[in-house]
Amino acid sequence: MIVLEYVLIAVLLLAAIFIIVAVLLQKSSEDGLSGAIAGGSETFYGKDKSSRTDRKLFKWTLIASIVFAVAVFAVYVIQPDFSNYYSPSEWMNQNSYSSLFPAD
Repeated sequence: MIVLEYVLIAVLLLAAIFIIVAVLLQKSSEDGLSGAIAGGSETFYGKDKSSRTDRKLFKWTLIASIVFAVAVFAVYVIQPDFSNYYSPSEWMNQNSYSSLFPAD
């Protein structure tokens, strides 16, 4: 069970990093005057390449978001339920955290 938790944590971290990078790489929908002044992306080939790249980034961001959500749900499901072991008053009156986790 510990190996599964580490794998899920790694999947969560990788998906989160990928989502952050992919969102930062996506083109903003508002270019303002920079597109009108530069004019480089207004050509047919430049515009098509940009939209294909944005579509790919959107697709991979969506996939990574779904993987992230499934991994979060899996971590929630496999975590132990400590309310079966301790009452809230015992939970707050503990001096150390080592006594909160029963030995396997």
